[in-house]
Amino acid sequence: MSHRRSLRFSNVTCPICGSKEVARDDQKGDLICTNCGHIITRKETRAVGKFEVAQILKREGMLSFSQLGEMTGSSEDRLYGVLQNMVNMGLLNEIQGRYSLT
Repeated sequence: MSHRRSLRFSNVTCPICGSKEVARDDQKGDLICTNCGHIITRKETRAVGKFEVAQILKREGMLSFSQLGEMTGSSEDRLYGVLQNMVNMGLLNEIQGRYSLT
């Protein structure tokens, strides 16, 4: 079983060394400088579920990813996972980066 970390680069600058080589650890939600190893932020966000996303979209209509992120207060990684799960289940449509209920 592999325990490799999933890292994606971010557009943040490290406050310690000034490097732009900062990655997001998708498993923990941390921002880590790949140059000096400093953990820039450990973000605690609230969980979001399919029911909450469905209720927001039912009330508001079609919304972008960033709008849903603001309304749910969830991390980008968690929200993306929920949205992709809902699209795969046929509960959501994604058209040009905007989501709506099917």
